[in-house]
Amino acid sequence: MRKPRSRVLLGMTLVATALSCGGTEKAPAPMFGATRPCDDRPPGPSLPSECQELARQKLAAQAAATPAPSAAPARVEAAADRLPEVFPPPYTRVGVGQTISFATTAIDQDLDITRTMITKLPPSARFDAITQTVTWTPTRADLPRGEFVLEISQPERAHTQQVTWTIEVADRPQVLPVAAPQSPVIETLLMIRQPRRLEEVNRAWPLDRMLLVGAEGFAPQFAPDKRAQLTGKLDKATLFNGFLTAFAQSQGNGRLDPASPQFDKAMFGDPAAWKIVAVRPRIDKAWAELRIVYQAIKAPEPVFAMFRIRPVVEYVPALPRPAEEKLANNKIFLGMVGKHLLPGRAPSAKLFADQAAHGKAVAAFVDELMAFNDDKTAPYLRTFAIGIAMEARLGGGSARNADGSYAHGDGWGWSAMKPFQTPEGTTQQYTNVIIPGFWTATAPTDDGTGWKPVCGPRWTAGTPAFAPGHDVLCRKPLGFVDLPDTSGDKVKGSRVDANHLFVEHKNRFMVADLALDDGRRDVGEENGMTCSQCHIRNFGMHDYADPANTDPRRGTPTGKNRPLATLNFQITPTTHWEAFTLEFLAHQECRGKAMFEQYLGPAAAPGLTCPLAPRAN
Repeated sequence: MRKPRSRVLLGMTLVATALSCGGTEKAPAPMFGATRPCDDRPPGPSLPSECQELARQKLAAQAAATPAPSAAPARVEAAADRLPEVFPPPYTRVGVGQTISFATTAIDQDLDITRTMITKLPPSARFDAITQTVTWTPTRADLPRGEFVLEISQPERAHTQQVTWTIEVADRPQVLPVAAPQSPVIETLLMIRQPRRLEEVNRAWPLDRMLLVGAEGFAPQFAPDKRAQLTGKLDKATLFNGFLTAFAQSQGNGRLDPASPQFDKAMFGDPAAWKIVAVRPRIDKAWAELRIVYQAIKAPEPVFAMFRIRPVVEYVPALPRPAEEKLANNKIFLGMVGKHLLPGRAPSAKLFADQAAHGKAVAAFVDELMAFNDDKTAPYLRTFAIGIAMEARLGGGSARNADGSYAHGDGWGWSAMKPFQTPEGTTQQYTNVIIPGFWTATAPTDDGTGWKPVCGPRWTAGTPAFAPGHDVLCRKPLGFVDLPDTSGDKVKGSRVDANHLFVEHKNRFMVADLALDDGRRDVGEENGMTCSQCHIRNFGMHDYADPANTDPRRGTPTGKNRPLATLNFQITPTTHWEAFTLEFLAHQECRGKAMFEQYLGPAAAPGLTCPLAPRAN
């Protein structure tokens, strides 16, 4: 058996609200562009000079009345080794000539080396060990059932187990499982994913058009002298090929690469083979945004590209006004959401029932956001595609033997792209970028009303735990730490994430000062954890009954996030809903309600509720 591993847990701490929302906000904020007297803003360059001293006095009085949150070292407990988990196929019965695909991935929460291999399967089935995918089209010879035997081994733990899955075979096609419909607030607002609701937006926004418009809208982020070099005309086909090339690099799979003999043009090389499978207005984030998820629908493996879109350019060189830009972004975006998706300021039973009518509303919302441009009023007021979050089970991050065969991992890999300028500067191309960082420690915000990320001691020069060279991973203005790519002479941020990469960072350094299931992470971008950690988590959202999770003035959180069944890589529900996905959506509604009230007034969306809020006795 494995020796116990120490795990960081919480002692006493404090609270904050919102999946991927990045912090709490004061409510409601004044209209964009309105003049304001001395208000509750903290001291800073945006505050009139006559208000600076008053603001400092308010903060001093507040600090005197507020007990300091605990900064004591977290207590350490031994954690028993956990065995890997496997997840049976969602299919129990399939017809002759009907094709199904399913994963053989095994999740180990300790990130131990884990290998899975199919040792028995019907002759008509295929298994890709790199992508951990079985594809099966039963023949009449497979009647009455097919049997699949999966071997899971952990060589460093001397652990091996076998699992047998049986799928019945019928002589005609069967009705395959589909994720059940949920409430109107989920299906018409938070996770728009039913095909009929997406028909109009799919017609209007094929992937190559979205790539082109996204690149055009990204250019204002470049400095003026760099923008002046953009003399080349952007081309949809060139951008699409570059997108595939960058994706192939992060996944290490030639099936995606137009220049590779392995390129699967039919599966990946036609923009029409990529469909929008989810439209997700993220009304819960500190910077509200739209997420549009495309999937390569012909691939047996899940392969996703998720665009993140806002009505405000993230940063206009020489004119950075983050507080003003954030206020404008949220008012504009939430206003569009309310106009198109919340008729009567509430989730609509009519749109829930009439999927075609709702589909037109979804398309109108996306069209208005993508066309938004008011940069004559302010240079940052125009649609901005921040970038693309990439997720696939095509081998990214999985370790391979010298002959290219599978060694360990689960096939999943995460990366991110942005349409940066090419080296000569005359045009743009989608490029893999360093993955944004994650929380390693936390502290009260400057005004003491919420939690913010700060870089832990390992990434802070002058502390006893400082690791020389690793401070480059600390994004000081944001307070978080990038994944550590230590290949080469210097430490740098990584451009890929996977469950079996950065194990010491994730199991030790990242959680030394803030446990992975500490509720305060929930106020951060993607819950303040890496992409892979978020997608295999075995715990839910923070306890809404403990206000310290979001408000340092209420002390220190006294417990961890509650346990849930392990989330098995779900980005959109297909055959079923994961428990965490539903809890996450409830959390988004809670935060979304607060955002509408803060930025558009208390009566902006009375139909939204907070399902996770504790009920009064």
